Amino acid sequence: MKDNNITWREYNVHSANSSGDDDTEDDGQHPTDIFASSHDNDNHDNAYETIQYDIIDNNHNTYITIQQEREYDKSTGMSIWKGSEVMSTYLQQHYNLIKGKRVLELGAGCGLVGLVCALALDAKSVLITDGDYQVLNNLRYNVQLNGLTLLEANDNDDDNVTNEETSVASIQSPTMMVSCPQLIWGKNHAIKFKKRYGMQDIIIATDCVYITQSVNPLFETVNELLQPDGIFLFVNTCASSCSIEDVFKIASLEEFGFDCSTMTDELCSHEKNGEEEKNPVYVFRRQKDIKKK
Repeated sequence: MKDNNITWREYNVHSANSSGDDDTEDDGQHPTDIFASSHDNDNHDNAYETIQYDIIDNNHNTYITIQQEREYDKSTGMSIWKGSEVMSTYLQQHYNLIKGKRVLELGAGCGLVGLVCALALDAKSVLITDGDYQVLNNLRYNVQLNGLTLLEANDNDDDNVTNEETSVASIQSPTMMVSCPQLIWGKNHAIKFKKRYGMQDIIIATDCVYITQSVNPLFETVNELLQPDGIFLFVNTCASSCSIEDVFKIASLEEFGFDCSTMTDELCSHEKNGEEEKNPVYVFRRQKDIKKK
């Protein structure tokens, strides 16, 4: 998508061994390098820290451990953002939204929300995705860190899918499958992704919209991968040049047809520094589905 002749692209969507080919025209203008990690492997022990989250699992207390960067300047996906904490709290308060559902998390970063769905909320399946390969490495590490068996797969049975898109880290629990594939936003990437993983009942995105140019690829992805009666859950607590009104406007375009049935009235109680905060969780459905309700 272009706006004023500037192309929106992730900084680090291809590994060093990748050709870098994708379906986005490259005009040499990349205004936002938002995913580049500032740390190298030699400084790993000093660069990273672990955080433990208490989770309610079928009325029993458990915890999820997340590795993140201690400090960051450009690597948005390498640290926990408030939006993922808000969404995790909201989903625990609305357990039936996830139970038995096929769940996809977009721009998952460190993977907190996807891990909550996989470990505590009885989802049928969970896809925890990101576009940045360094972020994916840390995400897959976090999957292992929480006691889940990590299986590497490289199913290059589709010549139209790039190596990075088919390089999947999967984990399997006794009752469900969780995968951590790369997913770059946009219709063409989503079509390829759908051939491999199918359509989803619930799609989740938190704190991953920073500029207006990213909203159209986001809804192209959601529109392609969400079941007709599915739900898209969205939280954006981070600083952004894109207002929530811009998100609503693009979501409601005829090509997408989404409306936000629950807006600022749907507030998630979230404790921070000993004080309770309330943050909106936006629930998008296709407009024709809303009319049926």
